[in-house]
Amino acid sequence: MNSDNENEDEINEEEIKSNVEEYLFKNYEDIETLEIEDIYTNPMGGLTVDGTVNGHAEYSLGINSDLGVSSIGVGQKFPNRKEECKDRNCE
Repeated sequence: MNSDNENEDEINEEEIKSNVEEYLFKNYEDIETLEIEDIYTNPMGGLTVDGTVNGHAEYSLGINSDLGVSSIGVGQKFPNRKEECKDRNCE
């Protein structure tokens, strides 16, 4: 039974990674590289993904129950949001 749960966790982690990459590349300008450094349950019980883009600009994303991005916090020198995506998330 544990192996089924482990497989489910791996599938979810891969889906989360894919969703994060898609969200960042579609909504932000000039992203050349993207690293996902940590996926974890935050103190409030939600999922959080931390990483960097372009080797130095940090981000932290909140992930909702359908494994999509629900919020983002970015560090200094994070790329600008694409103009067409400023009022809504581009999909």
